[in-house]
Amino acid sequence: MRELYQALLGSHGFEVFVAADARHALELFHSKEKEIAVVLLDYEMPGMNGFELAAVLKRCNPRLPVIMVSGRLAVLEDLPHFVDAAMGKGAPIEELVDQIETLRAIPGLQ
Repeated sequence: MRELYQALLGSHGFEVFVAADARHALELFHSKEKEIAVVLLDYEMPGMNGFELAAVLKRCNPRLPVIMVSGRLAVLEDLPHFVDAAMGKGAPIEELVDQIETLRAIPGLQ
């Protein structure tokens, strides 16, 4: 799925950094923080779940927009305050692009 999102978002003009697990995501975030405008996280990931990683990222940068992706409806319905948006797995890429653009336009985020 990571490579699919990377290809689809890349075709819409986004530069996409991909991490295989939470540890790698944190390393990537710290090395490229100035280049990262939005974070897209899967709830299910090795190392820690998406909510746990989102909390760490928001402590580092409270203005960083975070989008959670999950195939579990309960996860999408009960978002913690530090997750800015959620989408179901398999949502059309246009919806994801719209959500990214919406979050990037909100004053106080980024």
